[in-house]
Amino acid sequence: MGYPKFTTGAAGGLAALVIAFTTLGPPAAAQRSRPPETVERTLSQRVGERILELMEHEGAGEHAAALAGYRDMLETEGLTPYERAMLLQLAGRSAWELDNPREAIAAWRAAIALDALPEDDANTLRINTGQLLLAEGEYRAGIDLMETALARGVPLGPDLAMRLAQGYGQLEAYGPGLNYARQAFDLAETPDRPHFSLLLFFYQQLDMLPEQTGLLGQMVARWPDEKAYWTSYASLLARTGREADAFEVNRILYLNGMLTDSDELIRLARYYSYYEYPFGGASMLERELNAGRVEPEPEHFRLLADLWRQAREWERARPVLQRVATLTGAGPDYERLGEALYRAGAFSEAEAMFVQALSRGGLNRPGDTWTLVGNTRVEQDDLLGAIDAFERGLAWEYSRATAQGWIGFIEQKIAIQRDGERFAQLTTIEACELEIERMRRGPVISEDQLDSEGVRIFDLSAECEPYFDVNGRLKPEFERA
Repeated sequence: MGYPKFTTGAAGGLAALVIAFTTLGPPAAAQRSRPPETVERTLSQRVGERILELMEHEGAGEHAAALAGYRDMLETEGLTPYERAMLLQLAGRSAWELDNPREAIAAWRAAIALDALPEDDANTLRINTGQLLLAEGEYRAGIDLMETALARGVPLGPDLAMRLAQGYGQLEAYGPGLNYARQAFDLAETPDRPHFSLLLFFYQQLDMLPEQTGLLGQMVARWPDEKAYWTSYASLLARTGREADAFEVNRILYLNGMLTDSDELIRLARYYSYYEYPFGGASMLERELNAGRVEPEPEHFRLLADLWRQAREWERARPVLQRVATLTGAGPDYERLGEALYRAGAFSEAEAMFVQALSRGGLNRPGDTWTLVGNTRVEQDDLLGAIDAFERGLAWEYSRATAQGWIGFIEQKIAIQRDGERFAQLTTIEACELEIERMRRGPVISEDQLDSEGVRIFDLSAECEPYFDVNGRLKPEFERA
């Protein structure tokens, strides 16, 4: 008679396993396999006939009646150890059919303890009882019974190896559990999900990363539509220093439409950034934000803007940064916007954003921001305004050297400009003096060339008028020292 399959409970993350009872043979089979006569293994006529009657109840599905009859018979005086063992075996079977595993366990353990059954039947009970004990959470007792059956000649098959691996897993004895899990995997004609999952469980518990990675590689090849396997595989690749492979796995998942969660898409965008392919990451993230698959949170827009900035796509970064700054009103976000504007050559707007950032506060290095203000003013040729900004940057040690360098550079530039302007002025004055002297040597041909005091009036060129009066005299403010 065969016993149905049932599923044991799971604990500690171990996947539930479907376990099958081993078929128990009828009494006649036990008699045919009797060993040399050390124990009398025959049934009296009275006992045999009563057992047949009760088995008819079992055949009709009347397990309660059969169990009651077996209980009554066990109270009978004069039973041989073999008869008692047979009755306990059958009573346990009826109890199990009535969903009373505790009575089944007690009956079968008592039958085994009598040491009167043929070895094959006793081992069958050890396996079945051990299985029930696992289901009832008595893992150590269940394992002991099944390993006793192995020691007494029961061959280890994939199902029994799975049960033992599960039991050791429940006990958190991962070393022996792994041994049985490997045997279950190797003994299976074609390992299926439970075999892979069980072996993976022990690799995980023992932190065997290379073995986990190799096994998951087989799993994704066999079940390519199983997203959980792919994501676990990518995670392990990253943990074992194979980040580039992890990135490729995530990219494959995305291209095949298996990454749909906002966090997963953000992680992929960060991978693009890490592997210096920011343009691809920004394009992907922008597409997913527009589609609504990535949540429109400021931090996600910041990431998009950072990716565009890394790709040096300043014009594409600007509207994103503008949106972030508007949403948050935070100084650092205005600073990022100012940087994008500066890179795009919009110096006046960049200056305004940097000043706004300083006003709102929260900057990690405000001295550097003042330096950026100075840079924008230099670009706008506002040298004195730039010096003012750089002087503010002197207040922080980390920005002091840079600010001082800019101040020195600008002062030198101003001095050079002033020297250049003075040289150009002197050159113009000298040229004008020569021009006036030439006109002075010429004849006066009209009264209009003389003023009321009779002094010569000269028709000066536009270049000379700022420096000389109409009579050709150098204005006092341009007198040479």
